[in-house]
Amino acid sequence: MKDFQILCIAHYLKERFDIDDANFESFFIRLEQVMAYTRYERDKEEGFNGIDKVRRVYENSNKELKVSSSLSDQILSNQKAYGIWGKYTRPFSDMHFTSDSSFIEVFESKIERNNEFIKQVSKLKKKEKDQTSVISKGKLRFFYDLLEKPEQTEKELFTTKLLDDTCNKELFQMFASNKELLNLSFYDLLQALSSRTNNDKLQYALQLIYNTEKVLSPLNRVFRYLQTQSFWKQEEIEKNSFIDSCRIEVDTTLLDDTPKQLASLLKNDSNWELVVGLTRRNEEVSLKRGSAPWIQQNAAGIEVNHFEGASFSRNYDPTLHNDNYYFLNTYVSLFKQLDN
Repeated sequence: MKDFQILCIAHYLKERFDIDDANFESFFIRLEQVMAYTRYERDKEEGFNGIDKVRRVYENSNKELKVSSSLSDQILSNQKAYGIWGKYTRPFSDMHFTSDSSFIEVFESKIERNNEFIKQVSKLKKKEKDQTSVISKGKLRFFYDLLEKPEQTEKELFTTKLLDDTCNKELFQMFASNKELLNLSFYDLLQALSSRTNNDKLQYALQLIYNTEKVLSPLNRVFRYLQTQSFWKQEEIEKNSFIDSCRIEVDTTLLDDTPKQLASLLKNDSNWELVVGLTRRNEEVSLKRGSAPWIQQNAAGIEVNHFEGASFSRNYDPTLHNDNYYFLNTYVSLFKQLDN
């Protein structure tokens, strides 16, 4: 939610201070840093991209903080790519926030009455791309109200934009009328939503998500499990009870060719053939990316070359547990934040 509030603030300021497109990106990087330190001081338990760097810099600084677009001051290794700009600029644009009739009214009211914030933004605007601005920690408290939970007109704006869907607001209406849905587990939620809607488009999307995840999650767990050791012999794979437990019956209805091919690995009675199939798929993906495969088959067995992301849980149940949420959890989270 706050990421979109910061985007709205930035785009209002772009017009307010007549910041051209060529300089807006650099301005946004610096503004995001200011707001990140504000978020941390306001609520040290809040999580957001860049929190580790923000926490470290804030706690090790005395009275002042530096902000700039230089790499040393960025809150992420590549703030443009991994921060708010990279994650949300496209959806923000697609949702046409700034063209909404209430946009100016909402953010003019929030920003223009905050004199300390206007002064800070004026300083940011005057700096060149890599020049450093200094902000007093004591000033951050004046910016807290910019990140308060949306109310009234701002809430209506965010509800309209963030909770819209392509099914005539069917998803929003179901959550609004059935608040108990908000606390269901992933698969239970998909089934509950599907049983409550007559919208064909939504039915299709829910079923496609359900079928896709029933394929991807168990295969992902097997792959991550393989990464837990550097080498596997064929016989230990064939006898492995965890890999065996991940093979389930899946419905391939609605799936495209690639997920159907992956689903066939789960239907195979041989753990070894399943793992060999995953290995080949990893080699294909790695080739497209121009990188080395993470796992490879050789005459002796399966060799593991990359261990990042390795994991194993004995409690994993492919009929109950999922690994991907297809933005559904984001929608639920936003709904909860906007719901009184």
